[in-house]
Amino acid sequence: MQSSVQLVRAIVAALNRGDVDGMLARMDPQFEWRPLETSPVARVYQGHEDVRRYVEDWLGTFEGLRLDVEDLSEVADRVVAVVHGHGRGRGSGLQLDNRFCQVWTVSRGTAIAMEEHATREAAVSRLTSRGLG
Repeated sequence: MQSSVQLVRAIVAALNRGDVDGMLARMDPQFEWRPLETSPVARVYQGHEDVRRYVEDWLGTFEGLRLDVEDLSEVADRVVAVVHGHGRGRGSGLQLDNRFCQVWTVSRGTAIAMEEHATREAAVSRLTSRGLG
């Protein structure tokens, strides 16, 4: 069985290839994705179909969408990933260049949830406030 860190790395790699099925195959059927609170589409995306629509919308909106993993570590029972998102708006040409943090919850080799935070510090603070950091 792969480690939690390896699992998160594989999910991000699948996303970067545009392989939504490969990404979902590593996620629990009831997976919960919580985007950045400042995102215009911030809400909880739950389950494979909801997550698929969300990811496919992003892939359709941005050309060359890619997340570069800058740091990946385990904090308590979570995986904290600092990522740098890149892409260009297909219609607008607007450049996406955003660094943020993802906190992944993994259980028995499957991702069950991920929430995004503006910074690693904000993510770790949130974990600490929950008694997990």
